[in-house]
Amino acid sequence: MRDLWLILANVALPLCAGVTFLALARYASHIGPMRFLVTGEITYKGAAWGFAFFGLYLMTRPLQVLLGPHPMPSIITCIREFGMMAVFAPAVFLAMMSLCFGSDRIPKKLIVGLFALGFSLGLAYVVLETRAIHGSEIIFSIGGYPAYDGVWFKNPDPHSQALISIIYVLQFIDPVFILLLSGVIVFRHARHYPEAKRLVYDNMPKKLYILSAAVFAFPFSMVIAGAFIVFPHLQFPWWLYYLGALVSGLLETASLRLPLRKDVQISEHSQ
Repeated sequence: MRDLWLILANVALPLCAGVTFLALARYASHIGPMRFLVTGEITYKGAAWGFAFFGLYLMTRPLQVLLGPHPMPSIITCIREFGMMAVFAPAVFLAMMSLCFGSDRIPKKLIVGLFALGFSLGLAYVVLETRAIHGSEIIFSIGGYPAYDGVWFKNPDPHSQALISIIYVLQFIDPVFILLLSGVIVFRHARHYPEAKRLVYDNMPKKLYILSAAVFAFPFSMVIAGAFIVFPHLQFPWWLYYLGALVSGLLETASLRLPLRKDVQISEHSQ
């Protein structure tokens, strides 16, 4: 039963969440041109790219644990986390900024600076992770085939533990803080949605509240999982990341499918 739960948590759950976001990427690309005038071009282009990269990030968790022992888990982890920090979080933040303030009001310097920050933090993650993780352990078996993951919390080396602590600081900045800030921006925009626009697009505040919940879901799951660091005798709940991602995907789907106006009976997804 323990192996069955670990298979579900490390294979089935990430695949389900990943497929959800890949479908969202396709849907966002499809309806984007229909909503550019309302939300701005960067909103849906940034969302489509962010969804696609996040879907791939989630779906590559099984590769991380099934391709063999060290260094394979470390290599796949570095690729996944670099994509998360350099592409996904900046793309989501810019998409939310475009949605709330308009793409024409986002300075190019902010776009370049944000992706440069993400690239720098992602590169720092890769360097620190390769120096901190020197081995792997079997976490479960599928029909006798072992699944491996890197040794993070069982490494007694103080230097490695210090590097891992720095890694968590980097991850708190990107993606956790960037995504939380994105959610706050969307939530505030929903509360203060202009009355003139509300008369035309009366469903937008509701869409924005659901969207903010979707943006909050994943970083909250990372914060909750990260709290387990203070309990070294407990197994780190990686699966919370993927549960939070799945909840985020379902909420995002609900927000995207909701038409801009309450009196619209058939929204874009059925056209």
